[in-house]
Amino acid sequence: MMADALSILLPLGLAVSVYLAVSAWQNRQRMARRLQLAEGQSTGSTFDERLAEGAAGVRGALERTFTALGGIMPLGEDDRKKIAMSLQRAGYQSSNAVLVVLGAKLACLVGGLLVGALVIGSPGPMGLAIGLGGGFLVGVMLNLLPELIVSKIATKRIWDIQTALPDAVDLLVVCLEAGLTFERALRRTVDDMTAFHPTLAQELGQATIDMNVHGRSREEALGRVAERLDSQQMRDLAVTVAQSERHGTPTADALRKLAGSVRVETLSKMQTKMARLPTMLMLPSIGFLLPGLLVIVGGPSMLQLLDEIGAIGGG
Repeated sequence: MMADALSILLPLGLAVSVYLAVSAWQNRQRMARRLQLAEGQSTGSTFDERLAEGAAGVRGALERTFTALGGIMPLGEDDRKKIAMSLQRAGYQSSNAVLVVLGAKLACLVGGLLVGALVIGSPGPMGLAIGLGGGFLVGVMLNLLPELIVSKIATKRIWDIQTALPDAVDLLVVCLEAGLTFERALRRTVDDMTAFHPTLAQELGQATIDMNVHGRSREEALGRVAERLDSQQMRDLAVTVAQSERHGTPTADALRKLAGSVRVETLSKMQTKMARLPTMLMLPSIGFLLPGLLVIVGGPSMLQLLDEIGAIGGG
């Protein structure tokens, strides 16, 4: 029974490891191509393109499989909206993204049941029931994994946007002071930021589309970005632009002050995280160091005590 479980887990673990390795390699290659584009060099090779196409094919097959499974996953409308918001903040805006996450949750749940039935279960009805119960618990814990991954990706993406926002605002100020309108300045900022901060460029590009194509105002377009990301910095940007337009004050001066305040806030958050680091490292340090210290300090005394107990028993 253990051999059957290993025969299932080992190929699955190998496939996941290969997929993660290829994804990490693709991210490194993508960053290298961006740097080459920024330097005006040629990018790509035939082997890289073939490997990228193969990885895209594997990703597409997994997406279709999870989409099919997600269609039969029972989940409430409120939970679906919550997953959809997390996916938007993580940058996944495709129509079937929610179904992919739901399919991954169902696959984790079924996988936990199978692993529990094979590993924990034993022959007989009672053993099978125990195995299914343990597998259900494992499946429920694994069922939370896709949402946690999406939440972590969203948190990292929002942090990247917040750290890149002051640079984008400074570039926007330069474009405004050069005589461009706000819409053209924002478009130029998006074009220049694409190679270095593609995540922020994608969100600001959506704002330019809302203004130029859908006819939304500056405040509404930037407010939609802030609402989608749930970012206070983007809300401040939308309010600053709206107030400058409403009162007729120079937008460049207001944005310059906003960039400074965002930098100060970002630096303050980094300092807060750095201040918590020694406390967070204390428990792992104690956990790793304390057993060794106990062996070194208390080992000789324990050996001497055992020798004395042995001598008393022998006597």
